[in-house]
Amino acid sequence: MDIKETPDHEFVDIHIERRRVIWIVALLLILSLVLIVLTVEKVRELAERIVSPVEYIEPEPEPIPVDPDVPLIYRIKGYTAASAIAFDKFLDEGDHRAHFEKLEHFLKINDVDDVVPSFELMRQGTDWQKIGEPPFAIPPEDTWETMVDTLKVLKNYIIPEIGPVVVLSGWRTARYNAKAGGARTSKHMHFCGLDMIPEDEYTRKQLLPKLRRIHRKVGRKWNMGLGIYSGIRFHVDTCGYRRW
Repeated sequence: MDIKETPDHEFVDIHIERRRVIWIVALLLILSLVLIVLTVEKVRELAERIVSPVEYIEPEPEPIPVDPDVPLIYRIKGYTAASAIAFDKFLDEGDHRAHFEKLEHFLKINDVDDVVPSFELMRQGTDWQKIGEPPFAIPPEDTWETMVDTLKVLKNYIIPEIGPVVVLSGWRTARYNAKAGGARTSKHMHFCGLDMIPEDEYTRKQLLPKLRRIHRKVGRKWNMGLGIYSGIRFHVDTCGYRRW
C-alpha cells in the first residue's frame, strides 16, 4: 500500500529545508567575517615586523642638541681649539657632512679611525680667529692616503709612549697656511702632518727625550718627520725623514 504525503507535510519539509539553508548561509557569513578579521590582523602584524628594503627610507638623524654649557671654543694647555660642537655646526654647511662621513669610512677600513677623534684632524690650527679663516676644513679625497701612515705612527709608537694626544692642527688649506705663516712645503697641506700636545701632564724636559727616542728607533722606517715647538707642542708626519 502506497503512503502519500499530504500537502501540509510537503509545506513543513520545505519550510525546514529553507531554515536549514538560511542557518548554513548565516554560519558561512560569520565564519567568513571572522576569517577576514584574523587575516587583516595578521597582515598588520607582519607589516609591523617587515619593512621592504625598496620602500624603506632611512629617517634623517635628529640634530645633536647644543648644550649652552659646552663652548664652541676652549683653551687647552694654553692653546685655543674649536670644539666638537663647533665642528657639528661646520658639518651643517654645504656638503661637509657627506664628505666627512666618507672620510670617516676611509679611516675605518684602514683601521686608523680610533687613534684620535676624527674631527680633530679637520682642525686647521689654533690661530684661525686672528687670521680670519674657518677653524675647520675637509681635505680632498686624493690626499687621504697620506694620513694613514701618520696615524699608524701615532697609534703604534707615540700614544703607547706618551699617552693620548690632542690634535691642534691637521689638514690646512693653502690659504690658511699662507695667512698663518706656515712653510710653503708644509705637510699639513698634503694631509700628512699633525701638530699636537699630550693630554697627560708633561714638562718639555720630560717630553722631548721620549719623542726623540721614537724618531731614532722607527723614524727612518716610517719616513717620519718630527718637529718640536716651544712648550709641549710637537709635529709628526710621514712624508719625509727629518727632525727639527
